[in-house]
Amino acid sequence: MRVDGIRTVIGIVLVGALLAAPVSPAAAARARRHSAITARAAILIDNQTGKVLWQHHPDLPLPPASTTKIVTALLALQSGRLDEPLTVTSEAAHAPASKISLRPGWKMRLRDLVYAVLLNSANDAAVVIAEGLAGSVRGFAERMNAHARALGAYNTHFVNPNGLPADNHYSTARDLATMFSYGMRNPMFEKIVGTKTTIVAPAEGSRRRIALRNHNRLLGNYRIHVVGKTGWTIAAKKCFVGAASADGRELVVAVLGSRDLWGDLKRLIEFGVHGGLPPLPEHRDDDVWTAATASSPVGDDGLEATEASRAEKYAVYLATFRTRGTAEQLRDQVARNGYPARVETLRQGRATRYRVSIGDYTDRRDAERVADHIRRRHRQLTTVLVAAS
Repeated sequence: MRVDGIRTVIGIVLVGALLAAPVSPAAAARARRHSAITARAAILIDNQTGKVLWQHHPDLPLPPASTTKIVTALLALQSGRLDEPLTVTSEAAHAPASKISLRPGWKMRLRDLVYAVLLNSANDAAVVIAEGLAGSVRGFAERMNAHARALGAYNTHFVNPNGLPADNHYSTARDLATMFSYGMRNPMFEKIVGTKTTIVAPAEGSRRRIALRNHNRLLGNYRIHVVGKTGWTIAAKKCFVGAASADGRELVVAVLGSRDLWGDLKRLIEFGVHGGLPPLPEHRDDDVWTAATASSPVGDDGLEATEASRAEKYAVYLATFRTRGTAEQLRDQVARNGYPARVETLRQGRATRYRVSIGDYTDRRDAERVADHIRRRHRQLTTVLVAAS
């Protein structure tokens, strides 16, 4: 009995010593990183009161990637033309991935295009919507900007309907949260972002059935109901704008430039629902973004960043000019047709040149099709090469 008693006392002393032992700086740093928000900008709002519960750089202009499609969908839903079939043009069909492989001449009902935009983040469907409702990508972007300003999103500017990289295409976490909150007042918008899978089909031109799947991994796989829209490009990193409902509360959350998207979302949502200590923003060296970043290669919302960066990509090179103004004229001409054109600055000895290019395509065949179309429509020589990294 004396031996057992001594063992018990020793055990208590050891446990007490372990509990009292100071946590090493390395262990504390690891714990902090585990609970930190990795996003470059984020905001969490109580949607019933409008109170901001947590924020980090909420008004920093950043590339929004495919969260752009929230506004594309809202304009489509408000058009009163949901049952109208819209024609797929060559420009729309040649949009880079992610896409649902629409073909020129097909007709798709606007309602089905909205599902494709919000679930599969289909860039080709977004261009069909833009051209069908406004006649051109540029005209639709003007409508998008007007709609954003009407909703109070004053730090937002759109160039295209899909969020593909483009100079002067940006938004903020606060603006995107504002626009998504407005969208949730529309029953059809709320229904679509809460749909996990569905099937659509062309109204004319094909009998193909197109399976759609929501990119939101938390939908139906998390104890809290979360709906929303994902986004991803190499420039934007991982993005999400959405709403979470639990215990009679509705939260709106926007996360831009995340390295741990689903972890960031869960940490913010758990804090919003249960309270406690707020998460800390992770220290980063890239908190400041400039418009030049928008020309980084495009990614696919359905891929992780590491997967997309490993894949070889192809760009369509159009021409190289001595003056930036001339290069920008060609870029703007091509961009009006929905192509993600950009101007790259090159150093050739002591000289500076400006090259116009399109894409970065993961499939060389897509790049070749775009190059052929540019040659025929714009009478412009083109070259397809592995994209510069």
